[in-house]
Amino acid sequence: MEFVVSNWRAWCSGISDQSDWQGWRRGEKQLGGNSQADVSFLPAMQRRRLSPLAKAVFNTAFPLLEQEDIPLLLCSVHGEAMRTYSLLQGVAASEDLSPTAFGLSVHNAIAGQFSIACKTRSPALALAGGDFPMQSGFIEAAGLLQEGAEELLLVFCEETLPEMYYPSAESSTYICATAMRLAKHKSSDTDIKLSLIASECAGAESVFAEPDYQLPLIRSLIDREGRIPVSERWELQINAS
Repeated sequence: MEFVVSNWRAWCSGISDQSDWQGWRRGEKQLGGNSQADVSFLPAMQRRRLSPLAKAVFNTAFPLLEQEDIPLLLCSVHGEAMRTYSLLQGVAASEDLSPTAFGLSVHNAIAGQFSIACKTRSPALALAGGDFPMQSGFIEAAGLLQEGAEELLLVFCEETLPEMYYPSAESSTYICATAMRLAKHKSSDTDIKLSLIASECAGAESVFAEPDYQLPLIRSLIDREGRIPVSERWELQINAS
């Protein structure tokens, strides 16, 4: 399965600009802090409804849309974990639950908010990535492109889990979102070629053991080359011959 990336953006712990990511790759910038992604381009009413995770998605995906109506594929293992945990705390305390809070906590909530804000009519899908979210996301993207979509936005996003879940799953260290504009065919010399290849020696760890799976992808996108295991038998090759 082959793709090209015409453009990409990532947000993690305050780093979002390409120049800042280059600095991170050279070891000049470090991830850390509790900053939230800048979504000042949105109306105030929409900004208030966005969680920190949703803001990271908007910060990365919105500039790549370029006011075009293309499908969105949002892949996340846990989705709005913090919002869901807050609702569960309310249930445990026998409190009345807010329908709005519930609606904003479901797995496809961010995809829905994004499509409403961008006024897109193309499909907006939310995918639970399971143990190997990158494999799941790219296979689903390949299906959408094969069915006729010329381009799409593929977004991976995760946030730090509530402490209660630590005994059963490793938590992402930071809120992180990575957005890529994918197509089937190369249209520019600056496009990055991606190939999802079967590999007997891929050997990726489950995301429940290695939760910061987006950072190797970001590193390879910066370098414009690399090989990333995405499951036990598949790897992602970037600009490989």
